[in-house]
Amino acid sequence: MTAQKLVSMLDTLDNAEVFFGPQGFKHITSLDELVAAQLGFGTNASDQLVVNESTAESKGRWQSSWQVFARDTELGDPYFVDTLQDELPVYTGFLGDEGWEQSLVAQSLEAYILCLQLLSNYGTQMQAQFVPDHNSIVDKVVLAKL
Repeated sequence: MTAQKLVSMLDTLDNAEVFFGPQGFKHITSLDELVAAQLGFGTNASDQLVVNESTAESKGRWQSSWQVFARDTELGDPYFVDTLQDELPVYTGFLGDEGWEQSLVAQSLEAYILCLQLLSNYGTQMQAQFVPDHNSIVDKVVLAKL
């Protein structure tokens, strides 16, 4: 997956930020933002790779194949794809006591985009919120599609 292809896929979303209850997602919208999104993860401020390839496969280490494309709006946790896998599964993660702990968010980038598009189409939340209101998606049929 090229960087341009990743940006193109994300550009199919109507909104750069999407909210669902207390969760918010802010994805990149340009190649420059994609490069900037890697800072502190796979590269440093000089755009130099900071992943040590000889130790990257160790548990808890940031992997060079992980490409950050979005952030949690509240906590700043990254959302990333694993570019070594054909389906581009989407993960989120946080830096724990023993390194990076990641969780699968969607089986593919395509599925992630479809889910965010559903959230965008059916909800009108403009910020993270804990108590549902008229902007929240509460329809059980719509929620089942997620």
